[in-house]
Amino acid sequence: GADDEDETREMAAAGASSSSSAPSARKHYSGLWIGESHPDPSLPDVPVNPIKWALSLLAPDAGAGAVSAFGAGFFDDAGDIPGMQVLHYTINGTFDAEQGTVVLTKQYTSRAVPEELVVRYEGKLTTGEDGQPVLSGTWKNTMEGTFGVFGCHLEE
Repeated sequence: GADDEDETREMAAAGASSSSSAPSARKHYSGLWIGESHPDPSLPDVPVNPIKWALSLLAPDAGAGAVSAFGAGFFDDAGDIPGMQVLHYTINGTFDAEQGTVVLTKQYTSRAVPEELVVRYEGKLTTGEDGQPVLSGTWKNTMEGTFGVFGCHLEE
């Protein structure tokens, strides 16, 4: 509801304006990330999407190479593609452990979704008030011309 939307926007604003580094000197942040992706207010027909990512962010000393962020997820309410109620996607990108910055690309694995349909996330890893890692920032889908903010926390 409105409270969740306010919380996601607050997480995104905090991540976008935060100068703090990543929560601690951990080798990785891995697990289930829960949150929401909100469209910009100028896009009233674009729905809020849940975030349920199985995502790992690796620090350089954990052996991270060119890809230091990777994971996967799914939508189980994908009503926009006939016959495809569940859509899976992969997530890959980079995590700068020193700066706490993350750049992710989400790409769907279904052949029913055009290969060009990718969502790019740019965010910051911070520590929430409850001590949990929080990832928040902005997202953009160039193919569909949509964009907005996102926020999620690592379930630990």
